[in-house]
Amino acid sequence: LHPGTLTTIAAGSDTGKTTFCKELIHHLLTHEQKVGVIALEESNKRTLLGLVGIHLSKNLLVERDQATDDEVLEGFDDLFGDRTYYLFDHFGSSDIDLICSRIQYMAKALDIQWVILDHISILVSAQEGDERRMLDAACTKLRTLCSQLGIGIIMVSHLRRPDGRGHEDGGNVSLSQLRGSHAIAQLSDSCIGLQVDPDDPDSDVRHIKILKNRYTGETGHGGTLVYDRETGRLKEMELAFLEDVPPMQSEQGDENVNVLTDEG
Repeated sequence: LHPGTLTTIAAGSDTGKTTFCKELIHHLLTHEQKVGVIALEESNKRTLLGLVGIHLSKNLLVERDQATDDEVLEGFDDLFGDRTYYLFDHFGSSDIDLICSRIQYMAKALDIQWVILDHISILVSAQEGDERRMLDAACTKLRTLCSQLGIGIIMVSHLRRPDGRGHEDGGNVSLSQLRGSHAIAQLSDSCIGLQVDPDDPDSDVRHIKILKNRYTGETGHGGTLVYDRETGRLKEMELAFLEDVPPMQSEQGDENVNVLTDEG
């Protein structure tokens, strides 16, 4: 991720794009970056509860009783207390010019460094007209904002349903499948795809594919993530497996080996 660039997160329906974006938001916040979020498919309350759940490593969106109200408030204060984070209260609005004006306000008035837009497809889905042309115009405006304001924009895009094996069944993710417009691929500095594990489509494994990389040109496999349903977190596969290993015991039965986790 670089300031002044447009990054696209692409995946099929219900493959974890929003969860992946929440992990990115949490990462940016905990690294003292100033973040603005435009989440057009969910309420701000749900977005905040999801982020607090990630911070507490508790899947609060699925099992709210994993934490008490006091624990949630404490987690909220710990995550957002001294950090800059703004949500756009969209009330169902999906007009691209309005969204762009809010992004300008976030950057100029609120000093936001990163804007997450989830997702670009919904900006044009409720409007009448040629979807491809509207997506072209929207992507051009967003890319211009990146350059003018020096901010990084991370936007989510849906994929067209491929011929043959669907994305939910592990179908391959490619740039040519970006929904509606080639402008998304052309104007993005980076494109990151999330792909369901083709060998076990029903698993919680997601493969990261670098579809475009303007800086070095390196593309291909970018790692493997596992969704932990208990904590609501995405973990690198190696760490997820390490946490599942029980403590090793000596011949005398004493536990003498600690299992490494992502907390160290």
